[in-house]
Amino acid sequence: MDALNRIRDIIASSEDVIWGISDIAYSDLSEKYSRAIIIAQKYSQFISNEGYDEERYHKLLVADRVIINDRINRLKELFDELGICNYVPPLDQTDEISLVAQFLFKYAAVQAGLGWIGKSGVLVTKQFGPRIRLAAILINHPLECGKPIKESLCGDCHSCIDACPWGLIKGANWGISTCREELLDYQSCNKKRSEYIDENSRKHTCGYCILACPWNSKDTAQKMRMKT
Repeated sequence: MDALNRIRDIIASSEDVIWGISDIAYSDLSEKYSRAIIIAQKYSQFISNEGYDEERYHKLLVADRVIINDRINRLKELFDELGICNYVPPLDQTDEISLVAQFLFKYAAVQAGLGWIGKSGVLVTKQFGPRIRLAAILINHPLECGKPIKESLCGDCHSCIDACPWGLIKGANWGISTCREELLDYQSCNKKRSEYIDENSRKHTCGYCILACPWNSKDTAQKMRMKT
């Protein structure tokens, strides 16, 4: 069985994930790796902003991270077995100034054709909306890449804008060359979330903009498609 089929066996074993392959020539890591396998895993529970509970939301994300990390670890074992150079980039940001991670998961997902960037700066997929966990593994292997998505399908929707308690989402529609500064005041967003650290030893796991998005079920997604 070739590498691609074995990858499919690991990732596509259930209906809670979509995945794709991205060319990462744009990345600083491209000197050693040529492709990223990106996985978007649907939240294991549906949560809305009605009766929002930050602690419950945080626990959901932690639990779902365990599930998606298991898939990534199984891929790593496969590539190690096949002798394919691989690397699992950290999801966390490298510092509190630039607020940039070593590898841009969302951009790789866009390049792989999984979705687009919403007005709140998060990845939105047709299948699951933004209610997803992302993970990636980089490899140096010539797999065929997905077709990049270059424009937003958010249209005139402003659900995430209205949901932000601090009014930090600017309302612009994303395009392939859009900078995150054009979408939201990410520094102020981080500052507001960080106010939670002293009391709770972690940042606030804010999900208002994500949970407000109508791209989260077949019915609402179909309505959005009709508008765009």
